[in-house]
Amino acid sequence: MLTVFKRLLGQSDAAVSHALPSRKLLSSPYRYRPGLIANLRDQHKELLALFTDLERASEQENASACRQALHRFARMLEQHMAIENRELYGYLLSQPGHADTDLMPRVRMMSTDMMHVGRILQRFVTAYSCPALTPEQLTQLRRDLPTIGEVLAHRIHEEETVLYPLYAPR
Repeated sequence: MLTVFKRLLGQSDAAVSHALPSRKLLSSPYRYRPGLIANLRDQHKELLALFTDLERASEQENASACRQALHRFARMLEQHMAIENRELYGYLLSQPGHADTDLMPRVRMMSTDMMHVGRILQRFVTAYSCPALTPEQLTQLRRDLPTIGEVLAHRIHEEETVLYPLYAPR
């Protein structure tokens, strides 16, 4: 998914590398990381703030500000999903023989749902990642934002209430 977002946003690997955590953080996906959930929650706050910036730019009918806000939102979303996929799901799905027999199906379901939500958000970003937004596209963006906001808020709620409590040292 990283490659897709980079290609859609016209970024090279070098341009994105500063936005991603260091290789040290990503090098061992199956180790418990005490600060991970706090980091992911902070990223959720940042994603919601960036989405609010996009809504504000849309309400002001400022196409340039919309593109910039969408770009910042997409970069943060890409970073968040990469960390979550590798660090959180990697750890949770690598825990064999866990006493909670419902854990694996629940985690797999959340992972599948994350991919579905990721595709929805990717289509949204793709639809409006163009050199210049036309007045019609700006109008459609304003129409799409409430639905995308609901998808984002629902997913964040699900992660924080269902998935994140499952992350514990084993």
